[in-house]
Amino acid sequence: MKKLLTIGTLIAMSMGTLIGCSNESANPTDNTTEGNEVDSSETREPVDLKLWLDEEDYAEPLLEALAVALPHINITWEEVGTVDTLEKLLLDGPAGLGADIILIPHDHMADGVNQNAFVPLGSELSEMMEGRIPNDALGTVSHNDTYYGVPLATESVALFYNKTLLDELELEVATTFEEILEQAEKFNNPRDNEFILLFEGGNPYHGHIFLTSYGYELFGPNHDDADLISLDSSEVVQGLEFLEKVSEILPVPSGDLDWDTTHGRFVDGEAPYMISGPWSISDMHEYADFEWGITTIPTINGTQPQTFAGYTIAIISSYTDEADAAREVLDFMASDEGIQIIYEGRGSIPALVDSTIIPGVSEDPYSLGVLAQAEHAHPMPLIPEMSSYWAAAGPMFEAVWDGLLTPEEAAAKAEADFYASLHMQQ
Repeated sequence: MKKLLTIGTLIAMSMGTLIGCSNESANPTDNTTEGNEVDSSETREPVDLKLWLDEEDYAEPLLEALAVALPHINITWEEVGTVDTLEKLLLDGPAGLGADIILIPHDHMADGVNQNAFVPLGSELSEMMEGRIPNDALGTVSHNDTYYGVPLATESVALFYNKTLLDELELEVATTFEEILEQAEKFNNPRDNEFILLFEGGNPYHGHIFLTSYGYELFGPNHDDADLISLDSSEVVQGLEFLEKVSEILPVPSGDLDWDTTHGRFVDGEAPYMISGPWSISDMHEYADFEWGITTIPTINGTQPQTFAGYTIAIISSYTDEADAAREVLDFMASDEGIQIIYEGRGSIPALVDSTIIPGVSEDPYSLGVLAQAEHAHPMPLIPEMSSYWAAAGPMFEAVWDGLLTPEEAAAKAEADFYASLHMQQ
């Protein structure tokens, strides 16, 4: 449901003397008023901005803080999911209905830059990020040595565990997947839909851990060479063979392993383990009535699995008429105070070189659990061929999970599907 909130209008309209504030075109240069300080005795001309944010618990405290920090900017917000924002911006922006600032997942960055949907940050915001934000995160927002967005939060899947239930079963938190397979013999009761582990078995985002455990490197060691897709490889086949074993302890069709049957049932205390990400933390705090924790993905075949790292990026729309004001807002969103707000309101892990500078993170075992796994993660590749990977990998994981194809058959088909998808896009 769309939500709309306006803050700061009365503050701005009650100001006395107004002075001009330059607007930025959709193609800004570094010769802007970006970062210019205004004497506290002066007032600023009111500016209207719209933000697309994905959670009310984040948006409302953010706008309240912005009303104090930047009272000359009148801000409205609409609730739009991050995965939908770029597509919506490309539709609404030309008609003047888009937001000035949006949040997107980092794997949408390349598409947005290629479609000229984003404004470059400019020198001051760019300098602020360097040394403060990890290099991997900076790489997701850089194109031709120009930064187009600010990484605010990081994410990776990790292992959630129900300590209360494990203690009742007299089981230790598993550190290997082989242990989970053994523990399933004690816990599983398929007749009553009771399974040791819940996760979206046919989802390639989650299933990536099985491939990397056997050495698979998507698009090569730097994750940027489409010629090194190598889906029909021994590493992928071995990973799918292990996935096949895991499907035996969670004998549920891949199509039925959705958010409700994984996240929902774990939050209700029905399983000892779940593979999920920090997006599950807020519901756990609100609804779980048991002792729980988060730790690294268990090893597979003696190897620590690599997960996909994701970043939530704040960007300025190229359709804005107020790029300078948008930069001021972005600067606040990326400040310690702004990061504190997204951490507390959204449950997001700060995308900082040292996340523990944000109060609470160093004492938060759940954030630290995700950060521990993030040390064994690589950003989702940014190359355009990634869309063809998803198109090929999804059916591959589903077919193995559901027993429709052998790992060898599924891997060979995925390789062919990848190149077929590329050909269709040409």
